[in-house]
Amino acid sequence: MAELLYDKDLTVIIDEPVDCEHVESVLAQVLLDRGLVRDTYAQAIADREKSYPTGLDAGGICLAMPHCDVEHVVSGAICVGVLKSPVAWGRMDAPEETCEVSLVVMLALNEAHAHLEMLQKVVGLIQDQDLMGRIVASSTPAEAYELIGARLA
Repeated sequence: MAELLYDKDLTVIIDEPVDCEHVESVLAQVLLDRGLVRDTYAQAIADREKSYPTGLDAGGICLAMPHCDVEHVVSGAICVGVLKSPVAWGRMDAPEETCEVSLVVMLALNEAHAHLEMLQKVVGLIQDQDLMGRIVASSTPAEAYELIGARLA
C-alpha cells in the first residue's frame, strides 16, 4: 500500500452534536483544502455511505471508516475526526442498524483495494478500547494525533 499522509492538521475535534453527514462534510473539506482530494470527493463519500455504511461496533467506543473510489483522490491521506458527542452511523455489518460513533477515520485512498489493508489497522485500533477512550478524550488535535498516528502509519 502506498504511503498515506496523516498529520495533526488532518485531525479535527468536533465538539458540538452533529449528524454523520456533517462529520463527512467537515472532514472531506479538510482534505479538499489541503489539495488531497477532488471536489467530487465529499459527494462520493456521502453516496457510498448511504449504500455501504462503515460504522464499526466493537461493543464499546465505535468508529466509522468512510472511503470512496480512487478517482476522487489526488494524493493518499487519512483525516481523523474525534467526536465529543457520539453520532448515529450506519453499521458496516448490519446496514439497517446504527452505532454511536465517536471516532471517524476518513480514508482518501489513491490505490484500488488499499482500504482492505487499512481496515486491518483500523480493526486493531478499535479492539484497543483503552486507546480509543484516550483518543476520544483528547482535548486537542495534536494530542489525538500523537495517540493515533503510530497505529495508522
